[in-house]
Amino acid sequence: MSFSRKLFYFGIAIIVIGPFIMFGVDYGQAKNQKPPIFAGKTSVYKDGGTTEYTGIGYKVIDYNELDGRDDIVFISKFFNVGTKKED
Repeated sequence: MSFSRKLFYFGIAIIVIGPFIMFGVDYGQAKNQKPPIFAGKTSVYKDGGTTEYTGIGYKVIDYNELDGRDDIVFISKFFNVGTKKED
């Protein structure tokens, strides 16, 4: 097998496996109450600093309300992973 073909297959593998690795790392971060590494910041709310991050197929909300929640929630769009805390 030629070098260019190996490089092509390696690139395809990264494209397919990469989002799963990013999902797993950010899920682990949320479980440990730390902000995500791979998700991008999309919103910051004026309630004390609640920050919303969006990744490929998931969302992480870092609650930091002045008079309320102070935790991190992982919400998946595809799987029933994480919890939403209802008030």
